[in-house]
Amino acid sequence: MTVLINPTSRIRAIRLREDLLPIADLIELCFSHNIDAEGLEYIRHIRQTANNFSGLILDNTTPENSTLPFHGYVWVENKQIIGNVTLIPLRSKEKGSYFIANVAVHPNYRGRGIGKQLTERAIRHVREHQGSQVYLQVRDDNAIAIQIYRDLGFDEISRRTLWTYRPTKPLIDNKPSTLNITGREKEDWPQQKLWLDSLYPKEIHWNIPIRIERMEPTLANWLNRLMFAEFQRSWSVRRESKLLGVVTVDHSSDSHDYCWLATSPIWEDEVIRSVFPVIARKVLFPKRLAVNYPAGRAREAFEAVGMRELNTLLWMKHKILPYNSTIGV
Repeated sequence: MTVLINPTSRIRAIRLREDLLPIADLIELCFSHNIDAEGLEYIRHIRQTANNFSGLILDNTTPENSTLPFHGYVWVENKQIIGNVTLIPLRSKEKGSYFIANVAVHPNYRGRGIGKQLTERAIRHVREHQGSQVYLQVRDDNAIAIQIYRDLGFDEISRRTLWTYRPTKPLIDNKPSTLNITGREKEDWPQQKLWLDSLYPKEIHWNIPIRIERMEPTLANWLNRLMFAEFQRSWSVRRESKLLGVVTVDHSSDSHDYCWLATSPIWEDEVIRSVFPVIARKVLFPKRLAVNYPAGRAREAFEAVGMRELNTLLWMKHKILPYNSTIGV
């Protein structure tokens, strides 16, 4: 059933004390068909905050003066929240950067421009607070949303696939006899870092749990992992003395153990096919393994080692133009 928009519909800022639970319900309803473990954890966190801390939240909180990642705007229809945009300042990124974490519209109200108007309001908020850029992510199969964001001035800056380990049958070690897999050597680090900087540019660090500086094989990093009981292990792949790739497995997320794959497009297929069966046998929980990688690359190799595509996301950026710009919104 499609519901016509009532003239009393309006956009207003999120009221954290009263809106968190309805927003959690709306997000779960809108994304239930493809929500992942991290999304479920985000919804759980919203509900926990609403139930345990809503009485401590001040009425005048904004994205800029609160650490809670639930700010933004809602669309209210007949006293019911039927649309939401969540806006988060990226304090770890350059000043003036914001992230649109989700745009959710109740299924019965879609096709009426609500999502576009909420996104426009979020962009206007960033401009009003002297922000310089807005980022968002959208699934590559959501053509309608992608077009809306492009119409609003967002440009694609990256396209990433998240692969997770889901073997359907025992893996066969298909490592070519010419390849040698060992623990990472200290002298492998400079080349590994060059590959990592290319495959995981700083532009995307704000929303993936990569910590390249912590992968460097130093005593300080080793002591830090020991002190905080953090798991990290690295494997190198060589042909004779030639380094073809390095994979560092890092327990950096509550839902996944990320495998940070560092290699060249020339060798990525054989590195993946040779090293991931070894890693799967060496870790305690192989079903937690995940790889974030540029979309469209090494698909057959990932599938051959028992991984499946969890999602492919477009990373998009909107550069905020000042009010006096001749091209401004």
